[in-house]
Amino acid sequence: MRIVHVTHRAWPVVGGSEQYVQEVARRQVLDQHQVTVVATDAEDLSALWSGKGRRVSADAPRAHQGVRIERLPVHYLPWGAVTAPALRRATWLLSAMSGYAALPLARFSPWIPRLPQTLAETPADLLIAWNLTLEGLTAAVAREAARRQTPWVAMPLLHLGRGQFYTMRHQLELLRAARAVLAQTPLERAFLLERGIPAARVHLVSPGVDPEGGARADGQRFRHKHAIDGPLVVTMGALCYDKGTHHLLAAARRFWEAGRPLTVALVGPRQEGVQRALARLGPRERSMCRAMGLIPEAEKWDAVAAADVVALPSRTESFGIVFLEGWLCGKPVIGARSGAVPDVIDAGRDGLLVDFGDVGGLAAALAALIDDPNRAAEMGHHGREKVLERYTWDVQYARLRGVIDASLP
Repeated sequence: MRIVHVTHRAWPVVGGSEQYVQEVARRQVLDQHQVTVVATDAEDLSALWSGKGRRVSADAPRAHQGVRIERLPVHYLPWGAVTAPALRRATWLLSAMSGYAALPLARFSPWIPRLPQTLAETPADLLIAWNLTLEGLTAAVAREAARRQTPWVAMPLLHLGRGQFYTMRHQLELLRAARAVLAQTPLERAFLLERGIPAARVHLVSPGVDPEGGARADGQRFRHKHAIDGPLVVTMGALCYDKGTHHLLAAARRFWEAGRPLTVALVGPRQEGVQRALARLGPRERSMCRAMGLIPEAEKWDAVAAADVVALPSRTESFGIVFLEGWLCGKPVIGARSGAVPDVIDAGRDGLLVDFGDVGGLAAALAALIDDPNRAAEMGHHGREKVLERYTWDVQYARLRGVIDASLP
């Protein structure tokens, strides 16, 4: 079968959804399918809206793990820094009045003029659209599927904690045309059913992890390399306000002001706000931070293995693969009581939940786990059991394959 995935960014770009797409596509290749991922050439998320953002090199390989990758250039409206957010706001207002009236504006979210022609020229027996907040991609898939009478599947990745631009009326109307819609959590599925998506078409399929991913991780190697002694909290992903990075630094400062040791490892690309927050730290505070940027996969697993706690107090998670990675290494996790995260973390059993932005609550949660290593170890054990039972790629890909098989004529 010929399968085409349409998403905003693809390998070698690192990120949760990028990892999800590539793993599904890789396994489909192993199932003897011909798989193409169509994406933009954006490396930074900002490159979806502004020409100042970094782009994937034109020399980057066009295939990976048997998956063909087609990267298309993003175009921009004049004065994009001003017009892009204004257009997004106008789309939201128009969609609130009439979903169909807002659909023509979807082509600018993001603006990829070559996408319709690329889809028309790419053989496909099945199309899969990812990430509904960038509904220009999903709208292009829906149009092409209707033109050629090909089934398509939606993986919307709804960030319900910040749902304003993920759940607009015209976006949900696009989902009603899909042969199947894949929800990552029961909360997301319930949301879609409440909005009138037929229950028979909404299927629960979550991301996963490879049980062997952290098998060779060495926490002591990470601690030695980065001169870390004492309690360590690790956060991973895009480092920004919405991911709770500022609040994690503020919570750590409470430890430092009380004379308590705590090292914070920040793994992932830093946005400007986090750069400024780090610059405001004093010399002693800065010595307790390891702002590492993107690091090799093996070192990422070393960081997780070295951690006492893996924290992602974010309000913009549609799931949170970081939690699975922490649990796989037997670590307790801390997440925000926002969006899908309460469906992922069993609060009090395998991790703790705090309100987004509650620095005091986050500091208290960190202290509770650091000061009670037996409780932390028990939570990490429960998390690992849950991952091995429910959240391996083998388990979740089998679910996805079943949905896709049922979606074909």
